[in-house]
Amino acid sequence: MNNNLITIDNYSDTIGIFNMKDAINKNTFTEEFIEEMILKLNEVIENKNFKAVIFKGLPDIFCAGAAKSELMKLFKGNLSVKDLVLSELILQIPVPTIAAMEGGAVGGGLVVGLCCDMIVMSERMMYGGGFTDLGFTPGMGFTRFLQSLVGEFIANEMIFTGKLYKGRFFGQKSLVNYVLPKDEVMPKAIELAQIISEKPRGTTEILKYSMNLKKRQLLQEARVHEDFMHKISFNQPEVKNIIEKMYTSKLL
Repeated sequence: MNNNLITIDNYSDTIGIFNMKDAINKNTFTEEFIEEMILKLNEVIENKNFKAVIFKGLPDIFCAGAAKSELMKLFKGNLSVKDLVLSELILQIPVPTIAAMEGGAVGGGLVVGLCCDMIVMSERMMYGGGFTDLGFTPGMGFTRFLQSLVGEFIANEMIFTGKLYKGRFFGQKSLVNYVLPKDEVMPKAIELAQIISEKPRGTTEILKYSMNLKKRQLLQEARVHEDFMHKISFNQPEVKNIIEKMYTSKLL
């Protein structure tokens, strides 16, 4: 396992940075990246010193979702879909989490941000699903999380069309906490984390548990429907052909 794909950095004794930095694969969910992410998420969950955790990606790509190699394995029936647990693990982090999305995010990569408690986006970068462009249905709780963020009708358009939107779209509709120039994203996330870190961990921890209840319920609900839809959509021969011929992350 390459332990440099993701690191847990200490901005301070009480602020952790979950740093996703697989530059070669552009932070796509390769098997190695997923395994490393599961390991590091569990480390964060067990950490008793952090009072806030910032999720950070590459300068141009926060996280880009499933790698082509992993999607193709689904047609052979030999893949344990480990990325399904990523959403659950992020939600299990006991302290407030902040997505510092300097770069764009698509598919499961956007879900990583949606699982966080606060989101800071870059105004010019692109964000969205893109699942249907490759012929299959969303996973990781995307359908329910997106509806919760943007509302039913905008979520329907984003999911059915596969369109990506610049960060400023989310800012104009006040859908996330902040939408800023790229170089201001990380400083704002750090500012938020510093304010939170001044509070007693016990207080923010119990608040986090209570306020995250809806997301945990949404994830459990989504899993039933999304797993069922995956079985149907990945059983279509044309989907395999689409992925083989057309796969390229919109962010790459």
